[in-house]
Amino acid sequence: MARKLDAARPAWTMAVWCAAALMLVALGASEWLKPRRILADTLPPMTLEEVIPRQFGDWVEVQSQVPVVSDPSIEAAVKALYSSTLVRTYRDAAGHVIFLSVAYGKNQNSWSTAAHRPEFCYAAQGFEVAQQGVAPVSLSQSPTLQTIRLMATLNGRIEPISYWVTLADTPTLPGVGRKFQQFRYGLQGWIVDGLLVRISSLGGGDGAYDAHAKFMRDLDAAMQPGFRARFFGRT
Repeated sequence: MARKLDAARPAWTMAVWCAAALMLVALGASEWLKPRRILADTLPPMTLEEVIPRQFGDWVEVQSQVPVVSDPSIEAAVKALYSSTLVRTYRDAAGHVIFLSVAYGKNQNSWSTAAHRPEFCYAAQGFEVAQQGVAPVSLSQSPTLQTIRLMATLNGRIEPISYWVTLADTPTLPGVGRKFQQFRYGLQGWIVDGLLVRISSLGGGDGAYDAHAKFMRDLDAAMQPGFRARFFGRT
């Protein structure tokens, strides 16, 4: 029995050394492939207050008469997570009122720093959130944009929501699509920036989403060319 163990020991030792070597190679490869270049540092700074016009098309910024429901703890988390945020209310000539919320982050490469989905934020504030599917929106200057639609309700407040996410100049949907884009940019060595753009209004009906689409088209047409792709994607 001792002779059999002695004979097997070299093969067992070799297997251990091979496994250790493979682990070291994998560790080295992961470190070598780890993104280090911050894409946002090579681009014009994203100052949301300046980039997003206060008036465009027939939309004009107004003081919100019905402010978006907010939780102080969630606000604090958002400010810690994102590089900058912007919340505005707009009204058009027909009387449609749109709430615009934009969150920009310089680092979208990990789960902890990536944009947090509105359905989770609304649910955390007590809303019931129903998925309304994914809807394409034809824009003025940019490619057709895929948006996620939600319907949030709380104590008689009905809030249709449309939102989308961008990584650099690539629009994407949460989940597998966003993970793929993160991986694609990461392989190129980039720590990629991104935006979460949320549009909402009060009251139900398909007309609400039509107003959202009109707002998006008008904003796309009015956006500065140097920033348009970072909001809506590149042709």
